[in-house]
Amino acid sequence: MNTSANSSPFSLPETAPDLARRFAAILAGLAALVARRFLRMPHLAGFTLLLWGRLNRAVQRFHRALTQAPGKMRAGRAPRARGTRGDDLRVRPMALPSGRGWLVRELGWEAAGYMAQLEALLAEVASRASLAGAPAAGRVLRPICRMLGVSGEIVPVVVRARPAVVVSVTEELAMIGVVGESVGFAKSG
Repeated sequence: MNTSANSSPFSLPETAPDLARRFAAILAGLAALVARRFLRMPHLAGFTLLLWGRLNRAVQRFHRALTQAPGKMRAGRAPRARGTRGDDLRVRPMALPSGRGWLVRELGWEAAGYMAQLEALLAEVASRASLAGAPAAGRVLRPICRMLGVSGEIVPVVVRARPAVVVSVTEELAMIGVVGESVGFAKSG
């Protein structure tokens, strides 16, 4: 029997950053609520394992995003090959509802408590500083925040760096001539 610390769901190593451990604690409580309440709701019972798996993967991915260098792939793991169009014969997995705040609407005040905890965690200055340096962590948080209905001001926004466009002076002058006007010049006529 494996008795290591990582054998149970939502567990992280002792060396995990505080932000990742607190996020894991919030999602573990949310997952326990889901397990307890979804099984009593016939229209949601089929989503229990799917949501549990998604929450557990979010905890693991969030931890990885905070501890690994950006753009670094996990060692020893090859990228997945994309399926071909011939894969249409297999059954597609059930999808979770996609509306904003659907989990809080279904579970009520108890889920709203976990939403408030996540909002408080993300509103802290230290959390914002950690998330600014880890854009992958923001990508992990967005779907969780959406299903809970976390307010838009708190959800981290990941801005992709665009390559700088270098325009030479001659190209810029040629573009001014084509357009016909530029800053500082009056339009004649």
